Amino acid sequence: MNESIAAVIAGLLLSLSAGVRVTLPLLAVNLLAFYHEIVLPQNMTWLGSEPTLVILSVAAVAETVVHFIPAAGTILKGAATPLAFVAGTLLMAVPLGDRNPLFQWTLAAFAGGGLATLTHLGVTGARAVTEPANVASVGIFGLVWNVGEFLLSLLLMALSGLCLLLGWIVGLLALLAVVALALIVTLKILGRWSRPKPTPG
Repeated sequence: MNESIAAVIAGLLLSLSAGVRVTLPLLAVNLLAFYHEIVLPQNMTWLGSEPTLVILSVAAVAETVVHFIPAAGTILKGAATPLAFVAGTLLMAVPLGDRNPLFQWTLAAFAGGGLATLTHLGVTGARAVTEPANVASVGIFGLVWNVGEFLLSLLLMALSGLCLLLGWIVGLLALLAVVALALIVTLKILGRWSRPKPTPG
């Protein structure tokens, strides 16, 4: 029972990571499977293959580079929302193992795909809202933001691994902390940009 709970929480954390950066967590899972550090479910062994490694490596580099292009990065990130759903679904399905396929993919689509999509939309919206700050800082704000996204995605992947290694309680606490932090940051951003600007007297 505890292992099942840990698997679900690990999948949710991976899905959150995909919502921030679509290809990074997929590439991480691919590398772990390719080097036999983890065992993929029988119906997902393709995710650890060499052709998939090549495709995801190119995609991860392209995604990382594009995000550093002002305006274009935000537009392309919004267009990649369906890919976030697919990535979240796949990543949620991995830790569920070789369970009943109906249970595996239904939970993966609703929980993993849904969470990744909502996270992706939230991050994309935050990028769009803070675009004026990026322009005002001559791109410095965007640079810091993109590095932060990259590190946050890596952190969520690491927390997912810790959940499987140390138990579901650790993963649950990490998940709650991440959600709370996201809500605080979102409220601060919305509060800052929703304040009426003073009119010149």
